Amino acid sequence: MNETRAPLSIQRIFHPTDFSQDSQVAFAHALKLALIHRAELTIMHVDPAVAPEGFEDFPRIRPTLAGWGLLPEASSKGDVTQLGIGIKKVRALAADPKQAIIHHLTASPTDLMVLSTHQYEGVTRWLHDSVAEPISREVHVMTLFVPSHVEGFVSRETGQTSLHRLLLPVSTDPPSQPAIDAASSLVSQLGAPPVTLTLVHAGEETGVDRLVLPQRPDWSWNQLFGQGDPVEWILAAGAEFDVDLIVMTTKGQDRLLDILRGSTTERVLRGARCPLLAIPAPLV
Repeated sequence: MNETRAPLSIQRIFHPTDFSQDSQVAFAHALKLALIHRAELTIMHVDPAVAPEGFEDFPRIRPTLAGWGLLPEASSKGDVTQLGIGIKKVRALAADPKQAIIHHLTASPTDLMVLSTHQYEGVTRWLHDSVAEPISREVHVMTLFVPSHVEGFVSRETGQTSLHRLLLPVSTDPPSQPAIDAASSLVSQLGAPPVTLTLVHAGEETGVDRLVLPQRPDWSWNQLFGQGDPVEWILAAGAEFDVDLIVMTTKGQDRLLDILRGSTTERVLRGARCPLLAIPAPLV
């Protein structure tokens, strides 16, 4: 079905950093999306005592933009503003990064978070318990998770994007249309044709005909139907098609099994070989 949908409205992007090399990949994605949307990018570091030396220069925004060919080598902060983006750096002294970030986002809401995740331990380097997943779940905001061992779809060196193959898990609860709309908008802004968008239905075929799938030249929509554990199906399809991004709607944890094992989105995140964009289901 072809229908015009409203594009993503992103005016504020939030990216917490632990100053690791892993977080640099997520930073590149946050910066690229800020440029595309002409948004304000807030970079936050939480430290239990004193921020590391060189905090004001890391991540290095102007050298990154110069490497992408967007600024001259000897640029000023004003040159960054001319690109249509705003940059804020926030330092918080706190023993618990998770609570510090949630507190900040409660006072200063964002439209999109970009988080680096470590899949094997479920952590950033700040703590030895899960940080990224509960933050996203509690603040109920669209979140781009970038696993630490992947390059993602934005090149750190050039800023070029490689968004050609997307995977969209489909369900009736939570509804999948918000994820389809977000994926379509992102592809329109970042994707280079040809682009393939694959819907994965794990045992559910009801409501398929009601989904609005925007049509564009050089876009291909595929649909897969499977039975069994939806997480296994999603991860298998992602590996089979070597996708650049998984986009799915999430409603957090609302069942005992979810609490014990994590929500479907969180379980997919832990096994994904690419970034994952989680779209919160509308609150009811």
